[in-house]
Amino acid sequence: METASLQSSAEACMKVGITGAGGNVGSTVTKGLKDHFELTLFDLKPIAGFDASFMPMDCAEPEQVRGRFDGLDALIHLAANPWPNAAPRQTLRNNFEATSYVFNEAHKAGVKKIIFASSNFYHEGAVGDLLRGRRKDLIKLDEFPTPQSYYAQSKVYAESLGRHLSYSGMQFVALRIGWTVPSDSPVLQDSAYMRGVFVSHRDLIQAMTKALHVSASFLPAFCVSNNSEPIFDLAETRFSLGFDPQDDASSYFSL
Repeated sequence: METASLQSSAEACMKVGITGAGGNVGSTVTKGLKDHFELTLFDLKPIAGFDASFMPMDCAEPEQVRGRFDGLDALIHLAANPWPNAAPRQTLRNNFEATSYVFNEAHKAGVKKIIFASSNFYHEGAVGDLLRGRRKDLIKLDEFPTPQSYYAQSKVYAESLGRHLSYSGMQFVALRIGWTVPSDSPVLQDSAYMRGVFVSHRDLIQAMTKALHVSASFLPAFCVSNNSEPIFDLAETRFSLGFDPQDDASSYFSL
């Protein structure tokens, strides 16, 4: 009991910023972390319903990012254009440029850790090959990236930038997130892809919490549920992050 109390106290004192806090992933993460950490939320528009500090911010505007991360212990960077088929200029602005500004400003502010919302699209080509039967083995963390879209390229770029930051003493965790939806159910988007990369809300929150506590200079990890029709090999993630996903996409179809 005493150990749990001490951990809870440490979490409450940990100051965590979340960019893109009003988005699909951001809303789930904010809801899951709000009672355990001191949160500062960043988004383009005000976010209602959370007892947390809020600062309006366009991550692609350097003057709006400047000085915003002072005093934070960790930053969860979620803000981005999430659409693989978005116009290249939108992905350039909101993923490549915005991420560069955010990471640089976090480094200047002395933020100790960045948790980056990478994506299963880091392995875009390999995922496609597995789903089409062109490969049989599960995808491992240390495989070379196989981006096929500008969106996927932006995730590879950000992870590379995070590795560079880790050389200067900042901790960096890249969560290669699967597919999470507001309904917290894969049923409406049923497909072989969804059944392989689905991540439930509680598994997403667990991964984020583990990432906030893990001590590693640079750590990529898969953030998907324990799906019985898997695409990714979770062995290394379980070991290095301590992530133990509880849900399975297939189980939702038998309810």
